[in-house]
Amino acid sequence: MAEAKYITIMFIPDGAEERRGIRVRQWVAKLIVTLLAVIVVGIIVFFVAYSSILARAALATQLQAENERLLRYQAKVQLLEENMMQMRDVVTRLTHLAGIDQQFADFPDDSTILASFDNPRPAVVLRPADKDLTIPIGLPIQGFISQDFELEDQTHYHPGVDIACPIGSAVLAPARGTVSWRGYDSTYGNMVIVTHNDSVSTVYGHNDTLLVTVGQLVPAGGRIALSGNSGKSTAPHLHYEVRIHDKPINPLERWYDEKDNK
Repeated sequence: MAEAKYITIMFIPDGAEERRGIRVRQWVAKLIVTLLAVIVVGIIVFFVAYSSILARAALATQLQAENERLLRYQAKVQLLEENMMQMRDVVTRLTHLAGIDQQFADFPDDSTILASFDNPRPAVVLRPADKDLTIPIGLPIQGFISQDFELEDQTHYHPGVDIACPIGSAVLAPARGTVSWRGYDSTYGNMVIVTHNDSVSTVYGHNDTLLVTVGQLVPAGGRIALSGNSGKSTAPHLHYEVRIHDKPINPLERWYDEKDNK
């Protein structure tokens, strides 16, 4: 039979006091050490988890307070919107009584607002005063650029710029020209093409209402259509293209300076 192994733990006091010791079996000592290690690890894990719980509780309290503030703001915005709609109704009635044909644009929906948040670049291009009025410069509508011109990457081919705007916004001709095509396109919905000279034309897609006819002369700044969400479109916007000899170019670049230098 194998002899049991023991471990003696000695206590040596200061001075002349007698030494004392405890003699325990080796497996008992190992068990005690293991239990102490488990207890220490458990205490550490407890404090780490407790700290995480405290942090989450503080975050939950903060989010709850923020949610309450947002609910109050939402109630105020809804009240302001109701008051505004009532005022618009009153103004509309007064203008009708006065014989004035005044129509207010509809409020943009959530998709339009979110599109402007994704890329909040105002769709503004200033037109030089010395340029020929048959050269389309600037953009035909006010709004925000929601998608840029892209020809190099065929997976994201986009031969124009998209301008996020509320449905019913006026689409204006950026140059003098003649309407060469109008109708419904399976991709661009209600679409208009204006020819400005022997080489330059512009395209306007996803409109709600078309205001011109084929062959009609359109002055610079004249109304072409009312913007919409027709065709293959996920949100109200205007798709705008500039083409030279039917080849799309970037409307946001100063292409007209290069054309003048040729």
